[in-house]
Amino acid sequence: MLAYLFFSLAFIITIVFIYDISQKKHAIIRNFPIIGHFRYIIEKIGPELRQYIVANDKEETPFNRSERSWIYATSKKQQNTFGFGTNEQVYDMGYPIIKHSTFPIAEKNLKYYAEDKTLIPCSKMIGKSHQRQKPYRPKSIVNISAMSFGSLGKNSISSLNKGAKIAG
Repeated sequence: MLAYLFFSLAFIITIVFIYDISQKKHAIIRNFPIIGHFRYIIEKIGPELRQYIVANDKEETPFNRSERSWIYATSKKQQNTFGFGTNEQVYDMGYPIIKHSTFPIAEKNLKYYAEDKTLIPCSKMIGKSHQRQKPYRPKSIVNISAMSFGSLGKNSISSLNKGAKIAG
């Protein structure tokens, strides 16, 4: 009985070995028959191992696990796109977010909140270099216009500017 089990196991390993060296899909299995399968098994259970033992998906260098997964999928011409959501902790320190400001305010009215760690005040004074009457410092370093240049008529732009002035 033991001899039958031994020969059956040897036969299965031989068949897998022949398949491994003849297949052309996976270079690791072709170069390392039999033991190359362990690499894919470890890769499958890797997230669980990293979660409890080693590191998370973002701590590895030079490329973290997420970046390597994208590279592997791209090189194999597989699905390499991902959704709009994120696994990042975007509200923690060290993750800058640039917020736009449609209505910049005058510097005298500008309030800096110590608890808002994401606030990056603009260093440029708009209108100062041309000696304008009321130069101002935008609240944000990025400002986005609410309209495309040239897409609105003169009266529309004037009324929007008057409304913005009333709004402060």
